[in-house]
Amino acid sequence: MRVSLLSLAMMSGLLASPVVAAPGNRCAALRPAMTATQRAADAALVTRVGKQKVTAAEVGHVLAEGNWRLVWATPADAERGVFFFHRAGRKGYRLVDTWGGVIAPDDRSGSVAWAQARAGHPSRRLATCFVDAVMAGK
Repeated sequence: MRVSLLSLAMMSGLLASPVVAAPGNRCAALRPAMTATQRAADAALVTRVGKQKVTAAEVGHVLAEGNWRLVWATPADAERGVFFFHRAGRKGYRLVDTWGGVIAPDDRSGSVAWAQARAGHPSRRLATCFVDAVMAGK
């Protein structure tokens, strides 16, 4: 079989692409730009709706998709948690659940299922990115 140099160049460029080569990039579109204003808004959301007082400095990783916003935050008097917020119409965001702890590799699929089973049913993509981020120590 004969492969042209152009085909090889195109294939090597595609394979070297960070989007194809790095599986973690499938979640990049779910990570919003975190400006100081957005961190302050997420801190206010966790404080007001999540009933845990946090400052903008205590807000870490965030994933967002559609009506879902997952906020990693560490209140001064509690351990880090992932707050699952779902926006339902004009009511704004409501707290659906909070995750605390780590995820062992053999608990991965069960944790994805747990995340998808929340009221409002986040997408498999969001649930998988949540699990990947927790497992990566975000």
